[in-house]
Amino acid sequence: METPPKRPFIPSVEQWVAHLNGLIARPLEVVPIDGTDEQKFVYIEGFRDEFGSRRSTDRALLSRVLGVEYQCVHSEKCDLDHRLWEAVHGIGGEWGSFVSETGGLVEPTGYAIEHRTLIELSALHALWHLFAGGAGEPMRERVDALVDWHTRELQPDNGINRPWGVHVFVMRSIEADDEQIQLDAMLHAQTLVNNCCISLGKPDVLSAMILLDAANALRELI
Repeated sequence: METPPKRPFIPSVEQWVAHLNGLIARPLEVVPIDGTDEQKFVYIEGFRDEFGSRRSTDRALLSRVLGVEYQCVHSEKCDLDHRLWEAVHGIGGEWGSFVSETGGLVEPTGYAIEHRTLIELSALHALWHLFAGGAGEPMRERVDALVDWHTRELQPDNGINRPWGVHVFVMRSIEADDEQIQLDAMLHAQTLVNNCCISLGKPDVLSAMILLDAANALRELI
C-alpha cells in the first residue's frame, strides 16, 4: 500500500503573530509606540524610509499603527493604494468603485512592474481592513480572488521589499479549501517577510510598521 502524500505544514495565526512580533521588536525600538500624541505626530511628519523617501501611503499607515488621527494631505495625483488607505480612515466617501471585478486592482499600462506590484500589495493590505470593517462577503470573495491572482501572476516584490498584505496571504493559506492555493499563499507570505530582511538582516522601520499592522490584524482573529 502506498503511503499517502504528506500534507504541507501550514503555520497557524498564533504562530504567525509570534513570528512577526519577534522580527519587529528591535526595528520598532526607535518608534514612539508608547509616546504622546504630539510625539507621534512629529514622528509621522518627519518620517522617511531607509532610502530617505516617503510615499503618500506612509502617513495613513503610521497613523493607523500609532493610533492617532489621520491628517489628510491633499494630492492632485495619487495611486489606487493611497485612495484605499484614505478610505480606511473614513476619507473620500464611497470606495467600492475603485475595486476591479477581475484580475488585479491596477491597470498595468504606465507602471513599471516593481511599482505596480507595490501598489497592488499596498492596496490589497488596505482592502483587507475595509473588508474587516464590514464591507460584506462579496468583498471578502474579491480579496481571496486577488490573493490567488497575485500568486499566479506577480512575484513578491524583490525590488521594493515591502511586506504589504502579508496577513491577507496568511489567512488565505489557512482558510482556502484547495491545498495548492494554501501552499501558494503560504509561500508568498513567507517570501514577502523574508525579502524585507534582505538588506539589513532584519526589517527596516517602514517594513516593521507594515508587519506590526499585519500582526495586529491577525491578532484580532484569534
